[in-house]
Amino acid sequence: MKSIIFTHGDSDGLCAGALALAAFPDSPIYFTNAVSIMADIENAKGFDRVVISDIAINIPTSGQLKDRIDRLAAVAEVIYIDHHPLPEGFKADWLTSDLTSSASEMTYRYLKDRLPRDMNRVALYGAIGDYRDDSLSVYSLVQDWDKRSLYYQAGTLSQGIEIGRRDYDWKRYLIMQLAKNAQPSDIQDLAKNAQREAQSENEMRLRVRQDVIRMRNLSYVLDEKASIGKAAIYARVYGRTPVGLSAEYREGRDVYDFSLRAIGRINLNPVISRVAPKHGGNGGGHPLAAGGRVPAGNLKEFLRDLDDAIGEELGV
Repeated sequence: MKSIIFTHGDSDGLCAGALALAAFPDSPIYFTNAVSIMADIENAKGFDRVVISDIAINIPTSGQLKDRIDRLAAVAEVIYIDHHPLPEGFKADWLTSDLTSSASEMTYRYLKDRLPRDMNRVALYGAIGDYRDDSLSVYSLVQDWDKRSLYYQAGTLSQGIEIGRRDYDWKRYLIMQLAKNAQPSDIQDLAKNAQREAQSENEMRLRVRQDVIRMRNLSYVLDEKASIGKAAIYARVYGRTPVGLSAEYREGRDVYDFSLRAIGRINLNPVISRVAPKHGGNGGGHPLAAGGRVPAGNLKEFLRDLDDAIGEELGV
């Protein structure tokens, strides 16, 4: 059977994609996201098996996406593995969903009959990188390894991919190496990149401390030229608000990509899914980690409405 793999470009997505590639060798790999999957899925035509991992189902386009994948599933095997919150009432025979696990762990468990047992460490790299390393099922897998070495390798991967994070040929190479069960520290340039990223992250942290703009419920920074997810964490910390946001301008599209990180009892996914489209954007994600995109000219209004919406969600 001819297989094709679609996955996300973060450490969880890379590891999930590597497990799928190990199970289905020689499959082409596409990097996509909740917005781009609508167009990218057209590349699956002509394949007998389609594996999609770590791609959230966007609320505004969920009906259209389901129609497209239903049509695809009528002529091919579709394996859609994801751990993001689903749109209300969303169900599909081709979907495997679990909010408590990483996509990597889910992919390993789904395909484990096709994989050597020691490939579970690739799943663990992804789980650790996605902050999903506290479940009982992950705990049982960790027993196969020295925990200190495991976390070193996971940290090397998650830090190392931040440099050249939009170099998708590089990320395909990483997936191919991980599919061979190579240790991240043994993959060319990855450990060196992780060291550089650690220094860069600390410099970014200090910039965010100076640059952060505090609203009532939301603190944000713009164009820190670093990981927007990590910058969002430090925006929250130094802004002393429940939610932090970091946004970066994309000149070619005249948009801002943004990432949010939160603590407490908020669920960011429905908030972003509701607010972003009002300003010509889109977004979603997990309860405490989400992201999306808005037109550059609408950013300030979006931030004001988002701050209000977070307050409403928190009841303050």
